[in-house]
Amino acid sequence: MTTRSPHRARGLVVLLAATLLTSACNDAQPSPSSSTVAPSATPAPSSPQPSTSATPTPTNSTPAEKDRIAAADTVTRYWGVLDDVATDPAKSLSLIATVARDQAADQARVELGSLQAQGWAQVGRSSVESAQATTKDGKTFTVTACVDVSRVDIVDKAGKSVVRSGRPDRQKYTYTVVKTSNGFFVTVDTLKGEPC
Repeated sequence: MTTRSPHRARGLVVLLAATLLTSACNDAQPSPSSSTVAPSATPAPSSPQPSTSATPTPTNSTPAEKDRIAAADTVTRYWGVLDDVATDPAKSLSLIATVARDQAADQARVELGSLQAQGWAQVGRSSVESAQATTKDGKTFTVTACVDVSRVDIVDKAGKSVVRSGRPDRQKYTYTVVKTSNGFFVTVDTLKGEPC
């Protein structure tokens, strides 16, 4: 398992190179009472959102299955917002509140704010693949996803890449997603990953 160094400027590259908020790969093995749904992902490099399309919810899905799919899709939306803010310095950090709360939202604002303050910008978009959600209570979900940042670069004001050499292009991260009366939100993103 790899972790980012405290030097957030270069970590941003990995973060945004894992688009500014990559999460940990915690033990996401479902317990016998947990269930898992895995939306499929289809890369679409020119898409305005992360290169992913969620599995359509079958009409005969149970409410619990629909919630697991929605939780997994929340991670894709999260990365879409991170990509949007990182690629366009004019975008407001307040967009983060549409997909994240608590630690994940605070961290994203700090990381993306630092990126913007340094005049750095992301070029390219991330791709979220193989998102899987598990839950024991139907309210808090553990979502594990592989994030591909092979098409993502972080550049300084002069257009020079600041991505560290040897950055892993694909990392598996684990997020906590909660279901609220206002929808699903990423609440924990620990910035730890392992190869997909």
